[in-house]
Amino acid sequence: MEVDLAGSGGASASSLVVPPLLQLLRSTVDDVRCMAVACLNLMAPHMLKGLQENVEGYLHGLFALANDTSSRVRKEVVSGLVASTTTLPERLVPFMRQLVEYMLASNEHSDPAVALAAAEFWTAYLDLQLDPGLLRPYLARLIPILLKNMVFDEYDDEVADAEAAEGAATQKEDRDQDVKPFMPRNREHGATSGECEAGNGGQDGEAGADDDEETLNAWNLRKCSAEALDMLSNNFGDDLLPVLLPIVQHRLQDSNWRSRESAILALGAVAHGCHAGLQPFLEGMVHMLLPALQDARPMVRVITCWTLGRYSHWLFQGVVDRGAGGRPLLDEVMAGVLRSMGDSNKFVQQAAVSSLAVIVETAGEGHNSPDTLLEPYVKAMLEALAVALTCYTRRGIAVTFDALSCAVRVLGSRMADPALAGIVLPPLVRKYTSAPPTDKDLLATMECLANVTPHTGRAVELYAKPVYDKAIALAAAYMHAGQQQQQQHTDDASVLTAVMGGGASADGGTVEYDPNYIVLALDVISGLAQALQSSIESLVAASPLVQMLMICCSDPSPDVRQSAFALIGDLAAACVAHLLPVLDPLISCALTMLELSRITDINLAAANNACWSLGEVVIKVDAERIALHAEAIAHRTTSILSYKGPGRLPHSIMENCSITLGRTAWRCADQLAPHLGHFALQWCGQLRNIRDGTEKEHAFLGLCR
Repeated sequence: MEVDLAGSGGASASSLVVPPLLQLLRSTVDDVRCMAVACLNLMAPHMLKGLQENVEGYLHGLFALANDTSSRVRKEVVSGLVASTTTLPERLVPFMRQLVEYMLASNEHSDPAVALAAAEFWTAYLDLQLDPGLLRPYLARLIPILLKNMVFDEYDDEVADAEAAEGAATQKEDRDQDVKPFMPRNREHGATSGECEAGNGGQDGEAGADDDEETLNAWNLRKCSAEALDMLSNNFGDDLLPVLLPIVQHRLQDSNWRSRESAILALGAVAHGCHAGLQPFLEGMVHMLLPALQDARPMVRVITCWTLGRYSHWLFQGVVDRGAGGRPLLDEVMAGVLRSMGDSNKFVQQAAVSSLAVIVETAGEGHNSPDTLLEPYVKAMLEALAVALTCYTRRGIAVTFDALSCAVRVLGSRMADPALAGIVLPPLVRKYTSAPPTDKDLLATMECLANVTPHTGRAVELYAKPVYDKAIALAAAYMHAGQQQQQQHTDDASVLTAVMGGGASADGGTVEYDPNYIVLALDVISGLAQALQSSIESLVAASPLVQMLMICCSDPSPDVRQSAFALIGDLAAACVAHLLPVLDPLISCALTMLELSRITDINLAAANNACWSLGEVVIKVDAERIALHAEAIAHRTTSILSYKGPGRLPHSIMENCSITLGRTAWRCADQLAPHLGHFALQWCGQLRNIRDGTEKEHAFLGLCR
């Protein structure tokens, strides 16, 4: 719409289209007015040139149609005003009180589409950090409206599905469209990178839920209202409670389960914002919620799991503050959530395992020894997750993978205890090794395995060979498929053919190229390398892994390159001898990834891992071998450290370069010392900002040497 059209005197498409659309706002035909507003609304978030030139006409047009008799037009007008609040707040501030009144009225409209569009206003307003004080006088009217709209519709699809699953002898398997598309997590190494996050937030689409879930559960008035209540509580805190609590207390006694469910949802929505005011009632509230985990209606059980998870911070804080005195309440909640993981309804199962993930994640946030906080529940937790892996439906298993990854990350080295690792590894490895190579759910299984194994240490040895062999076979099969797709027949193909016999999969079928399988196969081997350390040497020696990695380091997919360089760094630490035969081309390939022209958003993670792995190789290989490349490494890293623009390079690549340069200087001081004057200032500027740790220590040793 911003393209200048030929023959228009340099006018853009939007400049030509907007004026006639504004004229159509006065049409006598409802559908024409509706579609004209909808077209203009689509331009509003980007504030296209044509709309900028006619912004007064657009806003006046919206105000003129504010009370249109057509609910379809009204819905589009409300959406337009919400979009304008986001993009043109300064224009609407003088009219904000009238706008708030209008949105309150629209939020109660009989048409749910109009009410939903209006409910978006409250989150848009608070997201923009506009004056929350302006909303304060309206809280007594707004909160009851939101609570009214948080009650399930009588014919809600979500309710119908959960009720249909109730009492079934076997739970109906989830369809492809019921399972969220697999999105691999970022495995970026370096000075400031943390471990990948695991564990999903809230229950499907409620306040605090994962964005991914919205693809599976249509956004609706109930969920939008809950999110608005959540944000209001974060802005106004306990000031909401005098209005909120009487309504919630009344609904909790209601015989209508939908009313009770909405009250529990409201308590969960305000858990973070109103914690201080609710703290004195926490014990009573938990004892009121626990029986709801066994309510006759599945959606009440679902929302209760979610709400209990939202209060987990205060349960842990009770243990921190009161020691053993705070344990009984947490014990009851953990017992209730773990029992709900064994519920016969798959929707309750998913809510319970999501709640467990939130509880475990919360234990790991801001507490010095989360494993101690969780100690009484560790075995039962892992056993419940292991059972879930064997009996849940596809979507429940995907959520279980997240919860297990989260639990293992928080428990850390405790998972190296063979008694604990032996609970979860057998079902996880069995699910991985038994899945056909073309199984779409295999990707999530592999990611979970890659998250779990690094923490299990030598306990994974029992399963290492079948896990490693399948990863090699999968990587080889999909690499070959990729080469066939590109119709590139090079000598490299012989390596892959030797492993998989021409791209056939392990079960005799053929695979279609998907780089995610290569990425996750390499990540699985990385996990093994981190767990086994030097004990992985025999597996690497008996496979074509290193030759395959050299191909992957130049793969067209940045995700494949990212995982390949991550694995090279892990192998350098575990068994660097296997990298020595390819050392020269490996260093050359890593330096190619660090050319300034290649450091773009899409390539950044791969460049970071290339730089990090180069540093890992440098400190493990004999200094004489590295000396041959020392000046090339210094040249490439200092060109990044000295970069003057346009734009700025991300901190992550600057920090990785300063560490790799430092490690090279540590090993090859004689080669780099004559050049110190060229890069000392930029180098020191980066080094001082890196968090303390072994990598920073190496870099400073290099500076001193």
